Amino acid sequence: MSEKSAARESMGTEKLRELREQLLQRDDAIASLRELIRSLEGTEQALKTTLANQIAENEQLKRRLFGTKSERTNTSEFQLLLEGLFRENTALQKKLEQELTPGGATGGDDDGAKRGRDKEEKKARPKPKGRRNLAASQLPRITVDIDDPELAKKGRLIGYEPVFELLRIPGSFRVLEKRIARYEIALAGTDTVLSAELPPRLFPRALCHTSVFAWLAIEKFMLGVPCYRLEQLLQTEEASLDRGTMCRYLEDLGGTLGATVVHAMFEDARANCHVLSTDATGAAIQPEPGSDGRRQACKKGHFFTIVADCDHVLYHDTDSHSSASVQSLFRGFSGLLQSDASSVYDILDRGPPGRFEETTEGTLKLVGCWAHCRRYFFDAAVTKHQGAVEGLRRIRELYALDASWSKLPPSERKRRRATHLAPLLDDFFTWVSVARASEAGRSLAAKALGYAHNQEHELRRVLTDGRLPLDNSRSERALRTIVVGRKNWLFYGSDTHAESAAAIFTLVASCRLHRLDPLAFLNDILRLLPYWPKERYIELAPKNWAATRARLDADQLAAPVGVIRIPPGA
Repeated sequence: MSEKSAARESMGTEKLRELREQLLQRDDAIASLRELIRSLEGTEQALKTTLANQIAENEQLKRRLFGTKSERTNTSEFQLLLEGLFRENTALQKKLEQELTPGGATGGDDDGAKRGRDKEEKKARPKPKGRRNLAASQLPRITVDIDDPELAKKGRLIGYEPVFELLRIPGSFRVLEKRIARYEIALAGTDTVLSAELPPRLFPRALCHTSVFAWLAIEKFMLGVPCYRLEQLLQTEEASLDRGTMCRYLEDLGGTLGATVVHAMFEDARANCHVLSTDATGAAIQPEPGSDGRRQACKKGHFFTIVADCDHVLYHDTDSHSSASVQSLFRGFSGLLQSDASSVYDILDRGPPGRFEETTEGTLKLVGCWAHCRRYFFDAAVTKHQGAVEGLRRIRELYALDASWSKLPPSERKRRRATHLAPLLDDFFTWVSVARASEAGRSLAAKALGYAHNQEHELRRVLTDGRLPLDNSRSERALRTIVVGRKNWLFYGSDTHAESAAAIFTLVASCRLHRLDPLAFLNDILRLLPYWPKERYIELAPKNWAATRARLDADQLAAPVGVIRIPPGA
């Protein structure tokens, strides 16, 4: 081979090597580009998911601001899908109305000036003037003579000593004048003056009759009127009572009722009731002043409500919404407890963490709430998610079918649930498993499907007893009274006041459950409590009040003061 041919071949080999290196570099570049594309596609998908979640959250917030404040069970799935099609026309109409409104929507400066004037005109609260002298009151009087026949036989009547109380009758206030008979009796050769013995009172040192206590409790804890408004109302009726005195009265009243009738109701619910429905909400409580005497910021307490079968509606105040609180509250109960999926209830059914024994007979069992399950699907359906709309439709079918058996006895209702409702539950949870596998991310729909999947065992327990409703909405409805009070008087003055409020809430709600007049009920049992045996307090519960009252002397109970004869136990 010549030198030229060798050089030519060497050059060709060198070019091939360069081309091979270039091809390898291009392949590496292509691989890098493909990896970058995959990374960008992943980033794009994550951003799309985030955007979808933000849009869903925005839709949910707009519904809470401008739409209904809670889920409406009669809302059709098609209404959720069509909602918002005419939003632009609605916005234009609203803008047109603002333009046509005389004066527009301004006036902020005037409002600020008004607030300033109101602040300047506010007067300092007057200091308390001590116990009120009811003898000088211009209110009409009701006079009751308290005599003693035994002392009258031994001596002569020399006069009466008046004692005054503020009395409430339907529609107005009165002054109750109790005239205590005084007798002159000769004892050991010496004339002695003795007075007739007063009948026992529930609150011996109080200025007011128990009818005023009952009226204050109804006004505040049933109608939601704060004490400062009651103080203004009483001033117009010439029966002034400062708010501090009202608070002390209500605290004493609630503490007395809580230690007697309400305590007996709780014991009866734990021992004899089969289904308890419970829920909880927060409330602000003002703590005791600090070591320096200054007021501290309000802390958060919790009110539990418990609907016990169709017997009682119970309220209980606790410091925290924790496993220890619910364990103490439901200790001794061995029936079915229907609640939301809060983890604080797990200790009642599954025991402390680390214990996995099967639940045995005679212990408490948790039951799921289909209303909470439906609520998650409703929130997701607001964002027009097709899967959430489908889940909402399926749950609606469950409710519609079960509602058709609402008037049947529990045994027949259980049989029909096993025959007709169980297949729908099987289809629902099968659909949940399939839909959950295809729903990625942390969207509202994924949250709803995850809730249904995690709570399947508890949700299926409605098939085990015909007395169980599908949800614990009745306990949520009972919480409305707490929420109204939370908005009207903002906080409770102390832990003791919160406990007293829970006792009064219990009796008022239980009276409404049994269609009793709460004011008449409180008037009667406050007259009875000083005489009633301790071991029979459950007879004074609203559940048993109709039978108990029928055995009492109606005239003795209607009198504002006097001894009441207690009938023997049933």
